[in-house]
Amino acid sequence: MVSRRTAAALTSAAAALLGLGGYPAPTAAATTGTGLSVFAWNVDLATPIVDSTQNEKAAQRTPTIESVVRRHGADVVVLDEDFNNSSTADITAKLADLYPYHTPVVGQTCSGGGWTGISGACSNSLFVINGGTLILSKYPITAQYAHVFSNSTYGTWDYHANKGAALVQIDKGGVKSWVVGTHLQADESDTSTDTTQATRLAQLGEIRGWVDGIAGSGAPVLIGGDLNVEYYGGRSRGDWANAQNAVGGVLGTPATDPGQPLRTMDCPVSAWCQYMSGVESFPKDYRDDLDYIGYLNAPGRPVPSEMTPVKVDFDPQSGWTAGQTDTNAPSDHYPVEATFQLG
Repeated sequence: MVSRRTAAALTSAAAALLGLGGYPAPTAAATTGTGLSVFAWNVDLATPIVDSTQNEKAAQRTPTIESVVRRHGADVVVLDEDFNNSSTADITAKLADLYPYHTPVVGQTCSGGGWTGISGACSNSLFVINGGTLILSKYPITAQYAHVFSNSTYGTWDYHANKGAALVQIDKGGVKSWVVGTHLQADESDTSTDTTQATRLAQLGEIRGWVDGIAGSGAPVLIGGDLNVEYYGGRSRGDWANAQNAVGGVLGTPATDPGQPLRTMDCPVSAWCQYMSGVESFPKDYRDDLDYIGYLNAPGRPVPSEMTPVKVDFDPQSGWTAGQTDTNAPSDHYPVEATFQLG
């Protein structure tokens, strides 16, 4: 694990779900307050620098991605791996009637660019691409911050991207909350998973300190994105519980709901995942939950009074049924969604 600037700094799952460090967890009480739904999706829209084959298909897949986002209609949308500038412009323009508020892409610029503030190890090098994460909202974004991770694994593709996190303050009818969207270090076949997981934990630590310094304890802080933390594959290492401890919060994923039919990365089902397995050399039968939605704790900070189970969302008009291949899947990940009760 190596920083872009310097060498990187480096319970059980059941206990983690009940709340970390003595902080309260949301209850399953009757719905009260203001609801806010969060939808997070790794859309796998690359640039020619990353993969020319993917880029050739980006224009074909972007309208399908827009259609899926629109049909689900969540209050706040976190998109990851939107490295393609043309697709970003199309998505924000085509969805502007539903989502009039959106951030820039994290790491597209290292100063200004519409952000309230930018921190971290942002690089202006021509050999470093943007971080691919942005947030769209139905409700006013009253502040927006970007952070580019200082921790990144040398020798991986992520080392050549300004990956990090976006933090926005949302005002829904006078009820304020914060939402973090992020995309953590990915695994690569020639790099130890212990190494990349250590980087992810360090990145979650960066998010925790950064958010605490900006959001403080005035309003709930929600989080969503592709954390690349294998819920199933990392059980023997305690990856999920360690991730919750590192960020100081509760990270929900569909694996915690036995009724979910899909994993967030489900190659036996997703035709696009099967295709990308050939491009990027991972198993065609790969299945795991890598995408999460939850909230962050801090002393004195309110938490949501209720959080629904995190569910896997697929295009409700794709024609997919259990046991079939989803031939219309526009990404190698499925989106996740949860609703919180605030205030």
